[in-house]
Amino acid sequence: MLTADYIVGLTDGEGCFLVQIRTDYRIVLRYFITQRFDNKELLDKVFEFFKIGYVYRKFQGNDKKKMTFVYEVTKQDDIQNVIIPFFKEYPLEGVKQKSFERFARIAEIVKNRQDTRKLTKEELEEVWQLKLTMNTLHNELRKNISARLVPEIGSLSGNGKLT
Repeated sequence: MLTADYIVGLTDGEGCFLVQIRTDYRIVLRYFITQRFDNKELLDKVFEFFKIGYVYRKFQGNDKKKMTFVYEVTKQDDIQNVIIPFFKEYPLEGVKQKSFERFARIAEIVKNRQDTRKLTKEELEEVWQLKLTMNTLHNELRKNISARLVPEIGSLSGNGKLT
């Protein structure tokens, strides 16, 4: 049996909190963990831990040889009543925590109103703004990252200029 700490670490490394705003006016919240084709048993244990969701096989594009497995929760009641409370009790350790916080805020806004037509203009705008900042390199980190130069191309001198 997996522990809560293991699930948190696995999610930090291989999981995703995703919000989809579909053309049919529905807002879909999804939580999933992806593993390579030979690690399905781990996802089965995640399923046993949460007792919700499902595990399925996914092919990459049209290549039937490139296969992964996914543990996914899409039922909105399960997201609201199991996934969000779990990650509030056992917070993520990495930058994915920021995406989770936005995910949880969106879930709070749309609870029992996943149809965008049931949201106010202000609520829908907040959902869009939160969604746009999920699962991306966060701005505060982006400022501190610079491209590394390949030694054959050049190197930086002590003053930060290309030599």
